[in-house]
Amino acid sequence: MNKFFYSALTASMFVLTGCTDDDDNSPVQPADEAVTSLSSQQLETSLTNPWFQQGQQDIEAAKAAWAEVTGTVAPVTQSGSLQAAIADARGKAKNVILFVGDGMGVSTVTAARILDGQNQGKPGEEHQLSFERFPFAGLAKTYNVDAQVPDSAGTMTAMVSGVKTDVGVLGVDEDVSRGDCGSATGNELMTLTELAELAGKATGVVSTARITHATPAATYAKSADRNWEDISDMPPEAVTDGCQDIADQLVNFEANLEARTGADIDGLDVVMGGGRRHFLPNDARFNSPDARSSVEGDRT
Repeated sequence: MNKFFYSALTASMFVLTGCTDDDDNSPVQPADEAVTSLSSQQLETSLTNPWFQQGQQDIEAAKAAWAEVTGTVAPVTQSGSLQAAIADARGKAKNVILFVGDGMGVSTVTAARILDGQNQGKPGEEHQLSFERFPFAGLAKTYNVDAQVPDSAGTMTAMVSGVKTDVGVLGVDEDVSRGDCGSATGNELMTLTELAELAGKATGVVSTARITHATPAATYAKSADRNWEDISDMPPEAVTDGCQDIADQLVNFEANLEARTGADIDGLDVVMGGGRRHFLPNDARFNSPDARSSVEGDRT
């Protein structure tokens, strides 16, 4: 039986999937083998970033703690009995779905728990939501490099790349100046969406918000400003300097990643969400049959 692991985190609702392209159980090349030979600036930026390196150290410490709890004393750098203990306790996931609830902090979960319980005629405070019955849970501190109160762009970039960054930027590190198109060059980060693509996985992004909104956009875009959802949102100098708007980057995700890495990928398999206006020209002739405005598109 395939096992799925779900994580409820804090940023806008979207789903990221990674799975094999076929239904059999044939081995898939591990992601680390698929990308370690790359010489792309993106991967180098991630691996040398102190936020990423600290995260790696924390992961190794967590593995050591898990080994101690399970009675395994093997070094965390070796697979052996540690991996066997983890596999025995939790199984191995063939598919991964990351659920993200925007602004979904402890108080939001508490309110949802109480309401759901009361709607079932139970004491809401004693109720448990489905994901609260998972065997493992954790809390995350959410902040940006330059702000105590974070935004979706910086936090989602951290979730999918392992690198904390500034408010308002997507898929780039903290050395980028928000709104400065040229500063993004050389500071792009590698995301788990891209790593999954490079490993030959099937990938997708689904959002209840605009698909160009900050949280889903962080999985595929590199932008010095989260608000550059289409070309009409960009300052003239950014367009002149050759920066791509976020909608453009989604459409050209496959070509852009291939250009940065030299790899041959097949691109995102599923994309669902709102924000149709960011993909249509500002011309009534291109309105959809169900358009509710005289001119549906924003692109100029």
